[in-house]
Amino acid sequence: MLISILNGLKYIHDANIIHRDFHSGNILYNNATSAIICDLGISKSSIAADNSGEIYGIIPYIAPEIFQGHKYTTASDIYSFGMIMWEFMTGRRPFWDQIHDIDLIISICNGLRPPISTTNIPKDYINLMKKCWHSDPNKRPTASSILKELDYIKLSELEKPTKIKLSPEIGPITTNNPGAIYTSRPLSKMIKSAIYTSMSQEALTLESLELDPFNYYYQNNDYTSFNESELDINNKRSDKYDNYIIYDKYLMNNLTKEWELDINNIKSAEYNNYSE
Repeated sequence: MLISILNGLKYIHDANIIHRDFHSGNILYNNATSAIICDLGISKSSIAADNSGEIYGIIPYIAPEIFQGHKYTTASDIYSFGMIMWEFMTGRRPFWDQIHDIDLIISICNGLRPPISTTNIPKDYINLMKKCWHSDPNKRPTASSILKELDYIKLSELEKPTKIKLSPEIGPITTNNPGAIYTSRPLSKMIKSAIYTSMSQEALTLESLELDPFNYYYQNNDYTSFNESELDINNKRSDKYDNYIIYDKYLMNNLTKEWELDINNIKSAEYNNYSE
């Protein structure tokens, strides 16, 4: 069945079209081995695709880069296919037990994915699924390459079938979380709120740092001293040491810029207070 779904997605991508709302609810099944992808109403050309206008979809199937303001690509559909693979593996919809809200959007952007079952699922299947939902869209496989891997997995399973263990981790769920919404809906406002919330959380984290940023950096990074064994015969710095030097310069430059901004802001505030 997955091969039939991928053939449909490949056909769409070969026509330079991005589905943009790809999930299991938009797949029609003719029989046990044949499927048709439907609901191409918000699909766009992959050449001119952008994120102008409303973003529709189901949160668990939307690629993290879309939540981060990047444009749709064929890799965004591949991410959705990774979620469909998980659904086929478990018999459940992704994040069925969670509220589909701002917090879930932020968690997905931070790397959250559905749990991997321990029911003896073929490793090649799991590895392919993980590649499909990779955080970096450039590292996701194309529909064509996925088809090749699925064919290989199919042949391997025909020769030596994997015995699936019964487990509470797989099988349909009779009751989803009431906040789990599996119908496409407009999400632009929620996405903007998630971005704002994430930025606010990062700002609070920065405010909570110690005043001395150098101490914070050395305390929170595994910065180790170097002994003579890390130096080459000509007493040159090792590659590892050089990398630290480069990183330190980058850090110091950025910290210096931040201090300059802070000093200017303080001077400006003092001047305004004096003027009043």
